[in-house]
Amino acid sequence: MEKMLIMSKNILSSTVLESVHVVKDQGVVFDSELSFVSHCKKHINRAYSMLDLIKRNFISLKKEAFVTLYKNFVRCHWNMLTQYGIHTDKV
Repeated sequence: MEKMLIMSKNILSSTVLESVHVVKDQGVVFDSELSFVSHCKKHINRAYSMLDLIKRNFISLKKEAFVTLYKNFVRCHWNMLTQYGIHTDKV
């Protein structure tokens, strides 16, 4: 089934409103198809950047300390994805 692209202008009080493809509402990013893909990608990138930050700055870190940092700074971003029913092995 083909998707049809409908172009329309939104007008409010005789002012033409700008069309956007991505909008952020209460911390959640939606695209024009009301998908969470960009929101999920943002959390995945944050998780990897935090993991990289830990690996770069704490080279001689004991396992217990690494686990503590991981749980506090990386895992919270992965858990955000599972709240939306998205598992990281599928992204």
